[in-house]
Formats: sequence, C-alpha cells, structure tokens
Amino acid sequence: MENKKIDITSTAIEKGIDLIGGFIEKLVGSSLEEAGLYLSEKVKIRRLNNQIKIFSDAKKIAEQNNITIKQINLKTIVPLLEFSSLEEDETLQKKWSNLIVNFSDSSKVFESSIFPFILNQISTNELKELERVKDVGAFKTTELNLKASEISNITRLGLIGQVGDSQSFGGGKFVIPTFTFSQITALGVEFVNCCSI
Repeated sequence: MENKKIDITSTAIEKGIDLIGGFIEKLVGSSLEEAGLYLSEKVKIRRLNNQIKIFSDAKKIAEQNNITIKQINLKTIVPLLEFSSLEEDETLQKKWSNLIVNFSDSSKVFESSIFPFILNQISTNELKELERVKDVGAFKTTELNLKASEISNITRLGLIGQVGDSQSFGGGKFVIPTFTFSQITALGVEFVNCCSI
C-alpha cells in the first residue's frame, strides 16, 4: 500500500479537527499536537477519520447528556487515542465513543485502564453476547451464540469465567470439579457498563 502524506490543509480534516479540538484539549489537558491526533506524516487519513468520527460522537453524547468533562489520565487516554483510530466497525466505533464519554464523565469513576485494550481485542459479536448475558447469571457455554474461538477470546480476556460444580466419587471421599456453566465476571460486567451510556 502506498504511503501517503496527510494534507493538513484539507478542508474536511480542518473541519474535523476544529470540531473536536476543544473536546480533546479538555480530555487530555493539552493541545492536539501533544495528544497525538496528528503528530507525524505517517498517520493515515483513515485512522484520523476514525478518530474524528469516534470523538465527534463522544462529544455529541456528552453534550446531549449534559456531562461535565474531566481530564482522563495519561495511562488511559493514550490507548484510547491509539486503539480507537484503528476501529472501522460502526458498532464498535459507538462503543469507543461511549467508553470515552464514561471515562471523561466527572460524575463517574471508571478507572480501569484495561478497557481500551479489551475493546481493541473484541469483536462486535462477542460484545453483543456479553451484553445479552450480563444479567443472566450462570449459563451453559453452548448457549452463547459464539464460535469456540470467540468463547476462548472472551475467556482469555477475563470477561467470562467458568462456574464450578462438583461430582463426588468413592462415597464422598473424592470430589472432582466440573465446569459445565459459565458466567460473566465482575470485570466483564464493568466493561459492558463502561461501553454503554
């Protein structure tokens, strides 16, 4: 793929940057250049366009809900900026916008800096299933509308865990744990909540 330079004089990019500039400055407490939205020529137009869309939506959500913006700590804002720029799926872009709003909402205390890393590693289908089972309690893993690789992924990320059961053998002398059920973990519930408004 050909490496293209960004034309900073482009009207669309200027309008996009003007639209979110003040909002980004409130989140990080510094200028756009320091925030890394367009630090070098290597930044692709697609990534910048993704960021503009996601942060524009976050700004709209914050304004519509009268949310007072607070500065997001560096440990969280850097992965938010970096990973959100890679997202092209519209459903997940909305989740990134929600995540940004929840981290920047002065009335909320979402402090887990792991959520941008998790959202970067999850599919739309996986997130939809987590939202569906969030309040279900224990469920058979086979009841998830996911492929085995997707179940492995959300298990690996600590979003679901196995619920132990046991079988006794030898007159109760031996107990062997069996794992036929799963449930969303506390981390999974908080992650789903942080990706929702």
